[in-house]
Amino acid sequence: MATKQFKVNDKVVHPQYGGGYVSGIRTITVGDEELECLEINCVSKDRKIFVPRNSVELSAIRPPLNQRRFTELRKTLTGKPEDLSRNFNRRMKQVKTKLESGDPMEVGEVLRDLYPKWAENALSSSDQRIFEKCRDLLVSEMALIKDYTYEKATEYFDKTMANGRKKAKNTAKKKSAKKSSKKKKK
Repeated sequence: MATKQFKVNDKVVHPQYGGGYVSGIRTITVGDEELECLEINCVSKDRKIFVPRNSVELSAIRPPLNQRRFTELRKTLTGKPEDLSRNFNRRMKQVKTKLESGDPMEVGEVLRDLYPKWAENALSSSDQRIFEKCRDLLVSEMALIKDYTYEKATEYFDKTMANGRKKAKNTAKKKSAKKSSKKKKK
């Protein structure tokens, strides 16, 4: 598999640090070794990371989602949440596996599934940290895709999630109303 050669000003997404821009190519010294690295300015948290050019594939850095995949991600985020395990250890394993995959769709599933409790301020501190990490990863990628600031991308994300939740509640109400009317007819 050929390694993608990123260059200065390319938009990139790191699976642990989120979206950013390649701001330069620097040679840094680690121990006795000199490494040529991509310098990446992350969109969130004013963070810079350095990724050795010979480890780009291993680091799983990738370009941001294209428009079609972004639309799929929005559908994932606004879809019907799945129930997570009530057992803390199982739930943590479930969500951490998805988070560590680096796949934005799986990270989106974690957000979708945790969002209802987050909206009600009912997440445990561990779930809250996972939610915030996933949110940061996807918001920073959304900022790159939409050419937004991190703050504007956060607003966009919050609006998307709130609208998805509203839509889900309305759908549930309609289904409940249909069931009630069917029972009354019998």
